Amino acid sequence: MSETQDRAEAAGPPHAPLGPREQEEIESKTPISPPAVFEVIRRAGRREMMRPASALLAAGLVAGVALGFSLLTEALLRAHLPQADWRPLVENLGYTVGFVIVIEGRLQLFTENTITAVMPVLEARLPRAAIRLLRLWALVLTANLVGAAAFGTALWASRAYDPALWQAAEQIARHAMSFGATETLFRGVGAGWLIAALVWTMSTTEHGHLALIVIFTYVIALAGFTHVVAGTVEATAVVLAGHMGPWAALTGSVLPTLAGNILGGTVLFALLAWAQIRAELHRQRTGEG
Repeated sequence: MSETQDRAEAAGPPHAPLGPREQEEIESKTPISPPAVFEVIRRAGRREMMRPASALLAAGLVAGVALGFSLLTEALLRAHLPQADWRPLVENLGYTVGFVIVIEGRLQLFTENTITAVMPVLEARLPRAAIRLLRLWALVLTANLVGAAAFGTALWASRAYDPALWQAAEQIARHAMSFGATETLFRGVGAGWLIAALVWTMSTTEHGHLALIVIFTYVIALAGFTHVVAGTVEATAVVLAGHMGPWAALTGSVLPTLAGNILGGTVLFALLAWAQIRAELHRQRTGEG
């Protein structure tokens, strides 16, 4: 059964005959249904899974570098703002910059794929779909982390050119790395869930994506949630500055954040969203009801 038929049934019999113009106006103002949102995300995920490895690596590398601008912009704002209670409200807006570049630029970000590429696997339930998902994850995550580490290295290497900027970036990075592994994991769950929710919400509308990206990622920053790619920029800066060893940064921050992002994006959002619409999809495809 089509989505249009579903909408007609939900609306019930009209009180008076409606012309084509009125019908079009009703359709344009009827919210998109969850199965339709699922289909939008599923098709996008399938396209990403079929892309060549070289394209995924290149887009993932650029995305990793781009997320470094979140830390850089935060540091710029901190370096130029006075010490005040309201400073975090402004400073954390800088965190949104990297995500705007990545998402609006259609680059490859691992945490987007914790929902986008999972939907085709849930729908297909085939081993080859799961293999394609793991391939996508491995390529994109590797490229993201390499790009993020490269940005963190460049930021550390240029510390002498603007000491105030480096000091601000170092403070932000050390604070982000100060949580224990367990707390970091839970904070990663929050970030993973919000990124998945952002992808889902953006699929319901053709407009206003910039505002959605800013709002969702601003909440991530304000709440102190952890994101594995942005966190790798911070971890690299902290390690190179000598405040933490590479193994401690990997096991205490990067890996727990990765686990939390997957748990929040795939388990707590994608699987629950799938559970919500699975019965409805089955009814539409079999023509029941």
